[in-house]
Amino acid sequence: MKKKILVAFGTRPEIIKLAPVIQELKKSDLDVISVHTGQHDELAQDMLSLFNISPNFDLKSMEEASDLFELTQFLLPKLKALFLSEKPDIVIVQGDTTSSYLSALAAFYLQIPVYHVEAGLRSFDNQNPFPEELNRKQISAIASIHFTPTSIASKNLIAENIDPKSIFETGNTVIDALYQIKKSKEYSTSKPSVLDEIKNDQTLIVVTSHRRENLGAPLRSILKGLIKILDQDPSRLIVYPAHPNPAVQEIVNSAEFSHERLRLIAPLGYLAFHHLLERADLILTDSGGIQEEAAALGKKILVLRETTERQELIEKNFTKLVGSDTERIVAETESVLNSEQKEIGINPYGDGNAAKKIAEIVRSGL
Repeated sequence: MKKKILVAFGTRPEIIKLAPVIQELKKSDLDVISVHTGQHDELAQDMLSLFNISPNFDLKSMEEASDLFELTQFLLPKLKALFLSEKPDIVIVQGDTTSSYLSALAAFYLQIPVYHVEAGLRSFDNQNPFPEELNRKQISAIASIHFTPTSIASKNLIAENIDPKSIFETGNTVIDALYQIKKSKEYSTSKPSVLDEIKNDQTLIVVTSHRRENLGAPLRSILKGLIKILDQDPSRLIVYPAHPNPAVQEIVNSAEFSHERLRLIAPLGYLAFHHLLERADLILTDSGGIQEEAAALGKKILVLRETTERQELIEKNFTKLVGSDTERIVAETESVLNSEQKEIGINPYGDGNAAKKIAEIVRSGL
């Protein structure tokens, strides 16, 4: 009988990072079951279509849960019933979302081995990012096998007394996904129209900010910084694909932050956004995945957070933490844009073969 591998995901970033793993596992003599918890809905559908993944099960949690309490209450019983019905030999989860944690917890309760992709990331602050830092620590306590993206992540796990024999350093699967989509026919036809407005001699700064710790006053402080950055040099243009969250939209659309060279646009699709990143001279973001992808593209990044679980980017001079402080954001932006240093360094997240390594380890362990 074929061994059954259940891969659980719930958000757009999880799909991006697990798609190469699912594709590699399906090349094997394995029964691969994909489960979408539905924590992201429309955003997730775009990614599923892009990577040609049709989930075997969609739990549609977004329709039923509006906060972490309701998500937990809704998902755990659903996952229990699904796992009991499907009887997987292994459950694979990725990263640090609540969907990943609950999938790992359900598997643990049923004594099903959990394999964790992108294991070992730590900010060492349970409140930042919240709830992701606690989620990933809990998954590490549950998982039987840990696929880490870098040596720093591996060392983090060893420091927590995780058995080194259960840790496999593979690189980050986001690089696999990035290389894959850049070779696709869809990529060549997905250039966003906003790029047509940008002149060759303009300095492009791409901004994203949507994390809950930056909502409210921190986001206002970030936007004040952006206006100051634009006022310092007329050749600069900022493109900010603003998250649809009403708490974000209310602030970014305030007349207080209006500027002729600040382009507030709707969120872009994955392919279109990567065209924007490739053109960028600097990226300001509070997103984890964008930090990784920007590093792969050789771009300088300033992180709009006070902590990061991606310490290798700081060590290798890809990024600095600037938080949401207006003056700090302005000062560090000026430092980067006025620097003569153009070479960033070697991408620390691998060569795009992480998924192959993971699939080989999964197969060899069955």
